[in-house]
Amino acid sequence: MQHKFKLLAAAAAVAGAFAAPATFAQGIEFHGYVRTQVGTTSEGGNLQCFSGAWPIRAKYRLGNECDSYGEAAVMVPFGKADGAWGKYNLMLALQEKNSQDYESISDENFDIASRQNYVQIGGFFPDGAFEEAKLWVGKRYYNRHDIHINDYFYWNNSGPGGGIEDIKAGPMKLSFAYHQNGGNAHPEADVVGKRYSMRFHDIAVNPGGTFEGELVFLKGSTAGTADTGNGYQVFLQHTQGGFLGGFNKLALVYGKKLGAGFEWLPTYAGGNEASGDSLRLHDQIYFNFPGTGFSGMATASYGYADFGSGKNTWASFGIRPQYNFTDNFSLAVELGHDQGKTDGGDKPKLTKLTVAPQFSLSGGFWARPVVRAFATYANWNAANGDAGTNGVFGSKTSGMTYGLQVETWW
Repeated sequence: MQHKFKLLAAAAAVAGAFAAPATFAQGIEFHGYVRTQVGTTSEGGNLQCFSGAWPIRAKYRLGNECDSYGEAAVMVPFGKADGAWGKYNLMLALQEKNSQDYESISDENFDIASRQNYVQIGGFFPDGAFEEAKLWVGKRYYNRHDIHINDYFYWNNSGPGGGIEDIKAGPMKLSFAYHQNGGNAHPEADVVGKRYSMRFHDIAVNPGGTFEGELVFLKGSTAGTADTGNGYQVFLQHTQGGFLGGFNKLALVYGKKLGAGFEWLPTYAGGNEASGDSLRLHDQIYFNFPGTGFSGMATASYGYADFGSGKNTWASFGIRPQYNFTDNFSLAVELGHDQGKTDGGDKPKLTKLTVAPQFSLSGGFWARPVVRAFATYANWNAANGDAGTNGVFGSKTSGMTYGLQVETWW
């Protein structure tokens, strides 16, 4: 493994040397994200996380994450700051099971994944509607929106594709994109999901408030005779700045046929025949009261997904207040509740509470890096079974976990 990383480092250095004459003065950028933790449960054993049974689709994350995950992103600029320019973006994800000091890909305890690999260019259109427009091709994060405290992506149109973005159109900007899943040179029988999207964004609708949306048409495609489906999704969101010292985001997501579902859509929409529809409402508030030491986030969601045999519903609400005793020491408390109802009548429920003292380099909810100790208590009903707990707690319907975590981004 060390040999592989040495080769990667050498290749990056050579690539940087050849690219240097064409780069901007500010040079290469390096960004990333890391979280890792260790702990145990009230029953003993390894750290265990709590999550709900279908149709509950997310879990409140403070003191409730078990995977060690990182993202390392490099951006290499080309061209001139006052002319045509280009940017190459590469992001790799690293994930491990924290089973021992040496973990390898071969024993499936460590994994490396490609998350972004695309080129963006701009600066060559004349003044006017296309003055700020950018072209891009490759695999990228595209118009992703999540609720931070439960790491739930309620809208995500990422993946391989291409498009043009930031076209001025009166009071708004327009962006158009094409995405597909399934790879290139696929066999005749494969069904590939294709996505055609139009975004309208940066629309000022009230003092401190902006509106945005995206319409995605979904279509299956095959070189053979397999049946394919179609569908669409609509995403609408209003963001209010200056709300309780932070912001409020209210989003609506509606999907039909291939666009019906609860999460990671439209990214993972397939191309086979589909039926039904779904509707979701998500609201999240980031609050910050300067001079008091209090900040945090609260959220509430409701949605249904009907795939042709009846509605599956999911309701969720949670809050994570944080109090900073000093710029470097704080206490975060997170309470989250989820409940669902399947088309078969099951009604799973899960409630989780975490208390986490934290050390960080500065004050505030978003301060990173942060090192936490945490204690998490959860209880659930019989309909939730041992979903997400791997049977660690047996027939019990409550349990606790304890541990340490570090999280940062840059």
